[in-house]
Amino acid sequence: MKLRVLLGPILCVALAACGAPKTHGARANDPYGSLSESEIYVRKGIQYMEAGNYEVALQDLTRAVELDGGNSEAYNALAVLYQRLDQPADAERQFRKALSADSDSFGVRNNYGRFLCAQGRYAEAMDQFREVVGSKLYTSPWIALTNAGICARSAGQKAEAERYLRQALEYDPRFPPALIEMAELSRETGQDMSARAFLERYHAVAEPDPRSLWVGVETEAALGNYQAAGDYAKTLRSKFPDSKEAVQAKRYLSVD
Repeated sequence: MKLRVLLGPILCVALAACGAPKTHGARANDPYGSLSESEIYVRKGIQYMEAGNYEVALQDLTRAVELDGGNSEAYNALAVLYQRLDQPADAERQFRKALSADSDSFGVRNNYGRFLCAQGRYAEAMDQFREVVGSKLYTSPWIALTNAGICARSAGQKAEAERYLRQALEYDPRFPPALIEMAELSRETGQDMSARAFLERYHAVAEPDPRSLWVGVETEAALGNYQAAGDYAKTLRSKFPDSKEAVQAKRYLSVD
């Protein structure tokens, strides 16, 4: 099973400058306020990365670390960018620099853990997630716990995955990534009533998407409710006709 999309923002919301870099003076209508020049380049680089303009993102993030060699979030963003560029050696190098600059950064450890899991280095990845969850300063444990659950599931450790995901939902019962993971995991382990319940909880807090609708198709078909499976399939075909799930769901449309 492939590792799921990254959870949450790739960087911490608050960017802390290291040392005393040159700052950008606050001006009216200035979205960057009094951020340092390095932090501004990080923000710009992330925006370009999310827009798919990787070349400019690389230029901006490289400039950010040139301006402030202690900017952990700049290295963090560079690591994520190199991961997207399928350059794992460069990505790991940047993650290590980010942790060297700030070993207490939860955002870096979460991203590094996801990277390690994607590389199949499950034990190392889980160490990163446990480091985050174990800190009393971390205020969003459900994110790291969900990451741990996803990684354990990728490693084929389904019981362990369920344990982490349930812990995540104890902290935040409405966290969509944990809910959809539990729905899929329940379906995989033959707990179809549980899968239906988690899927209903997911759709109560998140819009249906191809992934969740396909879980609905499979779950209802497994429960023998072919009418409901067909309804999910129709929604998939009408709302997301170009998705791979819609192609898979086609065979359920003629089921009575």
